Amino acid sequence: MLAVTGKLWCGCQNVIYILNTGMLQVEDSFEVCNDTAQCILSMVTSSIGVWVAVTPSAIIRLFHATSYNPILDVNVAPTVAKILSVVTDDIIKQHKSACLRVTALLACKDLLWIGTSAGVILTLPFARFVNGPLSEEDLSTLIGLSHGHTGHVRFLTSVEMNPGVTVDTAGGNKYSFRSAKSKESASGRRASTTASAASSKVLVISGGDGYEDFQDIGPDDDTGHDDSTNHLLLWNV
Repeated sequence: MLAVTGKLWCGCQNVIYILNTGMLQVEDSFEVCNDTAQCILSMVTSSIGVWVAVTPSAIIRLFHATSYNPILDVNVAPTVAKILSVVTDDIIKQHKSACLRVTALLACKDLLWIGTSAGVILTLPFARFVNGPLSEEDLSTLIGLSHGHTGHVRFLTSVEMNPGVTVDTAGGNKYSFRSAKSKESASGRRASTTASAASSKVLVISGGDGYEDFQDIGPDDDTGHDDSTNHLLLWNV
């Protein structure tokens, strides 16, 4: 369920029902997709509409918040394939690509965050869509982050930090990354850092199976060691 412009969007199977919260009545409904085998997984609202992910599917759909008309479909598979191209094990790469689906959505700070079953996390900026019509060219703004999970991204969430609060990850097997645009340390696959939230009011947190550095293409004795261990990854945004 999701509150959008004073209405409550309720997902059931592949249909979204629009509930009038004043009258407590369903006033409209529409199908997200034609495949009745697919179910609505997640919905998030943004300044340009409502993003909907269905499972199992690698496509997210954008709908108008008041007319409910479909605006744009975004297929994350090509971008995920580019990120996975650095993986040396072809069998794992083929398996992740064949079973690829969106597993989590988050709208935060003018970015749509997308988690996938391949462990790859993507972001899509909203700013580019605000002042003009949407087109296929806008898909080039879909960015795959270099840090993610070995297995499924189980959830994405955000936490607003109070000024002056420091997040200290020293002394634990935790990871903290500035952002996709920041310079990231190459000192090792499991380097711990200390991040301050004083200059960034929001932390985006992903939870999933294992940790994967998609930039690390060299041999690693720890490969596969923590694949089944749940990890949290943190970004300052």
